[in-house]
Amino acid sequence: MKKPILILAGLIFIFTFNVKAQKGKELILGVGAALTNTWILNQNFYGEAEVDYAPKIGYAASFNLGYNITENISVMTELQYSAQGQKYEGKQTVGGITYETKRNIDLRYLNIPVFFKYAFGTAETKFRFLVGPQIGILFDATQDYTRDGKKLNTKNTNIDGIEFYTDANNIQDRFEKTDIGIVIDVGADIHISKLFFISAGGRINYGFKDINAPAYRIKDLDNEYTASHNLWGGLYFGICYKLDVQGYSQRSF
Repeated sequence: MKKPILILAGLIFIFTFNVKAQKGKELILGVGAALTNTWILNQNFYGEAEVDYAPKIGYAASFNLGYNITENISVMTELQYSAQGQKYEGKQTVGGITYETKRNIDLRYLNIPVFFKYAFGTAETKFRFLVGPQIGILFDATQDYTRDGKKLNTKNTNIDGIEFYTDANNIQDRFEKTDIGIVIDVGADIHISKLFFISAGGRINYGFKDINAPAYRIKDLDNEYTASHNLWGGLYFGICYKLDVQGYSQRSF
């Protein structure tokens, strides 16, 4: 957790230094939240029969930092807590017996995106487009995996030859510690005063990395393995404050 905090502190220092060096520029501080529909593309049932996808609702909350380079162009970053994962529900045959199976994977990430932002419109309402890379740091991974309402404690062997329970609750060792992806956000900034504005829009987040740890890239019943990727999309809302650094500098010095 220390590394992301140090990264954010460094970004704050850089942005603040640049703003003081170029009077008239604005530093943006804010908080945000998103309600999301989250997926893991391509299933990994560790060699067992796969189960149908089911919708899963996630969420995210963030502290935001930005710097207006011009009236239309900005750079932004966030320190974001994100609840992600996937649900599965359906029939699954294990050992010749068919079960009603439910599996809910919960992944918790600390995401740090860096955005290029372009905005246009009136002083009161500006439409905006954000795009940029993101690093995600996994700090928790659990699952609730039941057949006919109970755990079967089924076992398999991973690629390193280590035996494991496929329906164990703690599964953090089965996922990569980091994910690299891209984030796209389209929406509007609505000013409620000269210094405060509300952001609202749609956001999509896609991870490029295979999130499965190498030891758990196990082939399915068709003797094939396909990489798994994080994906979520949803509605984002935030409130931001524009710091008038020029006015502050004049008052202070």
